[in-house]
Amino acid sequence: MTLAQTSSAVSQTLPAAGGLGDLGLPTTALLYLAAAAVAGWASKRLLGLLSGAFGGSPVIGAFVAAVGRSLQYLIPAYTVFFFKARWLTPEEYHLADKAVELLLSLSHTAAVFQMVAVPIAWAKKLADGTDNKLDDVLVPMLASVTKVAVVLVGGVKAISIIDPEVSKSILGILAAGGIGVAFASQDTLKNVFGAVMLILDQPFTLGDFINIGTHEGKVRALGLRSTVIELSDGQTLTVPNSDLAGRAIVNLTRRDFIRCQGMVHLEVNTPADKVGRAAEIVRELLDGHEGSDPRHPPLVTVLELGEWSVGVRYVYWHHPADARRQADFNTGLIVGLSRRLQEAGIRLATQGAPLPR
Repeated sequence: MTLAQTSSAVSQTLPAAGGLGDLGLPTTALLYLAAAAVAGWASKRLLGLLSGAFGGSPVIGAFVAAVGRSLQYLIPAYTVFFFKARWLTPEEYHLADKAVELLLSLSHTAAVFQMVAVPIAWAKKLADGTDNKLDDVLVPMLASVTKVAVVLVGGVKAISIIDPEVSKSILGILAAGGIGVAFASQDTLKNVFGAVMLILDQPFTLGDFINIGTHEGKVRALGLRSTVIELSDGQTLTVPNSDLAGRAIVNLTRRDFIRCQGMVHLEVNTPADKVGRAAEIVRELLDGHEGSDPRHPPLVTVLELGEWSVGVRYVYWHHPADARRQADFNTGLIVGLSRRLQEAGIRLATQGAPLPR
């Protein structure tokens, strides 16, 4: 059944306008439209206020509010649709078909545009439930893309109602233009896809400290084109997303511990008992140290006997991965080690000192 047939069938079942008919067609039509506009406005206001009652369920609240905003467009449009047969003569009736169909199409587009808020509210709820702040970046991106798509589809649909041939031409132009833009902006598209991959894979989140091989710093922002990293020296580095997505990324923030190692170089002619004592001193300083974990006990070994030194190597793990606390501990470890070796009469080697003959 076409719109004209549906409207005619509905108009036959509607009650007569009564006294309104005495006011004349223009006045009656304006009164109906005014009443429909007021009803749409009231629906928007009432459902908007009602949506506030669903503070604990943002998705339901967004649905109720979106329905109210949609009714603001749908009620006047369908009022015109249902009553056009009573207002117009048969000749005018057929001429108005396209206008009414266009009005309904625009109202449907506006309603869908408002209802986009519902899946966006659901996506935002999911994003708020995750620790990764990149999800919060993805939701506005998806919202913008979805709304633009609704407007484009609705616009083409409206044009097709006015003139189908024009709409076909527009689609052809958009397709050709899209291909041209795609070739002209390959780098931009690569960066956009890179941003999508970074958001989906989530190798880091905003505020994480990362190492990308050539640079190390804190992630400050992620855009469609590039990612901004604040380096340790305070400088700001902007990396194209396509480049960053293809790199090996070490997330220093997500590590559970910091692994550290060092070497104590003793004089090459240090007696064996003092070499053993030096290793024992290092073990004593690392035994149950701050940030220690039974799963990762410290390791102390006499690693090498070179031309100019005897090397005592130590490895320890600091939990949690707090770089500042680990640096403070490491400073205390080196100072304490230096003092204990001096007290024991154990001398450190000078690099490059030849083996005594």
